[in-house]
Amino acid sequence: MIDRWYYTHGGQTLGPVTAAQLRQLAASGRLAPNDLIWPEGRQQSEGVPAHSAVDFKTPSAPLANKPDWLDDIRAAAPTQKKPAAPARLDWLEDVRAAEEDEQAFLPLEFDGDKAGDEDEEIGKQLLDEEEEIGDAEMSEFIPEPSLSASCRLVVGSATTRGRVRDHNEDSLLVQQCAWSNGDERHDVALLVVADGMGGHAAGERASGLVVRALGEVLTPMVTAALNPSSAEATASPAEALERGLQEANRLVRQTAQENTACKGMGSTAVALLIWDGEAFIRLVGDCRVYHWRGGKLTQVTRDQTLVARMVELGQLSPKEAATHPRRNEVAQAVGKYALIEPGSYEVSLSRGDWLVASSDGLQAHVSDGALAEAIAKAGSSASELANRLIELANQGGGSDNCSVIAVRCV
Repeated sequence: MIDRWYYTHGGQTLGPVTAAQLRQLAASGRLAPNDLIWPEGRQQSEGVPAHSAVDFKTPSAPLANKPDWLDDIRAAAPTQKKPAAPARLDWLEDVRAAEEDEQAFLPLEFDGDKAGDEDEEIGKQLLDEEEEIGDAEMSEFIPEPSLSASCRLVVGSATTRGRVRDHNEDSLLVQQCAWSNGDERHDVALLVVADGMGGHAAGERASGLVVRALGEVLTPMVTAALNPSSAEATASPAEALERGLQEANRLVRQTAQENTACKGMGSTAVALLIWDGEAFIRLVGDCRVYHWRGGKLTQVTRDQTLVARMVELGQLSPKEAATHPRRNEVAQAVGKYALIEPGSYEVSLSRGDWLVASSDGLQAHVSDGALAEAIAKAGSSASELANRLIELANQGGGSDNCSVIAVRCV
């Protein structure tokens, strides 16, 4: 039975969590009736509003344009307490199964045609255990900067000016920290790719200011985590990234206003703060983050560009967007405007996963298929993967600076 779920809330994609944790989220207001839910292994586009599977105290409107399969599953669902031969439930019914009250029992695997008393008792015990989930367990899948178990991180990075440009306006930042106490080990990393704009030395300076501002994010958080009894307060990983990017925006903008040689400079940027297996991501512009799991590559971030927006609105196809003359025109950039609205994303990491963060020089010449193939052949060396992707970008034409940070979860 499926019991790992992704969900949306506040414009973010979160999870995976269990069905019982979905109930806790709904009870605490961290899951709204119209937030989407979908099972691990499916796409967000297949998600349905949470109220169609989770009971909320406040009634919600029925699911609009309800798919036929939902009615079919409900109609076929057994109503008796001891089904003779339980059918294999679809993923939405898995949440429903976990939502039944304490008098119901969980569907189990049976050798015979009917469930015995012993099997029924086991089912009730499992349900009782789910009901005992409290705030302490909830904090495990909504991480704060506190001590918890995590996968270990292997990080590699590489950059090139390409084969056309005469200098490199990209900047990279990799800060990694690990500590252990007894059997507990904790891995955190702050990763930034910044792609400067402005020409001459201005673009390089803009991207440098971005990594300088974000470079102040990690140390106070680690200090507070190592001294949990101290009175020093610190922001959550998501809040810390947001503040760092806003400070970078202020710093780049101020420098451009004070120095005529830097007038009009700016930078796109993507920043990741990985804290005990949870990756918090903020994006301004068209840098990207990709996630690899189990042979499947997913683009986590969405480009903040005019062309990307036209694709979302159905005005362009992805193929047309790839050659559109305005494909490099960004809608947001650090330092360009007084206010920025970074894209916000979260990814839960498991052992064997990869994250790849890059400037747009990679996507200009390395297709998703080629990227997936490179990851599949990378083994466990993050440095080798980062350098291999740089090599592929240059082989494809190298028309722009290209920077890559690769992260392996082991």
